[in-house]
Amino acid sequence: MAIAGADWETIARALGYASRGAACADVTRALEAATAEMTRNVEVLRHKEVARLDRLQQAFWAAALKGDEGAARTVFGCIDRRVKLLRLEPAQRHEVVTMSAIEAEIARLEEEHAGLAPLDPDDLIEPAGADLPDPGSFIQQAPDS
Repeated sequence: MAIAGADWETIARALGYASRGAACADVTRALEAATAEMTRNVEVLRHKEVARLDRLQQAFWAAALKGDEGAARTVFGCIDRRVKLLRLEPAQRHEVVTMSAIEAEIARLEEEHAGLAPLDPDDLIEPAGADLPDPGSFIQQAPDS
């Protein structure tokens, strides 16, 4: 009832608890016990799922090898699921960049470029029209028909 969204008062009345607090405590205890049991049995459950995938893959294997695309997709799906279930994919690498690392890189670049002469902004801007192609050269003429 709790999973379905019933409030504790409704659960307490329906199941004969003395109070909604007692119903809440009992349901919470039961859910915690079920979660603990599942955690203890995770390897057993994983083994069972792998066995199911093995049987399913075996059933479609011959058809997949003969070129049946649907069977091949099923086999591929079994393999993909098994890889995920057994965590066989390589771990993804995540790089964390801290502010101190960024500041250190800025300091390194400043030191590296300290001996260079400063740039004159006027040297970076070409005069208008200098060595620019004719804009019309980009337009293609339609072939004569």
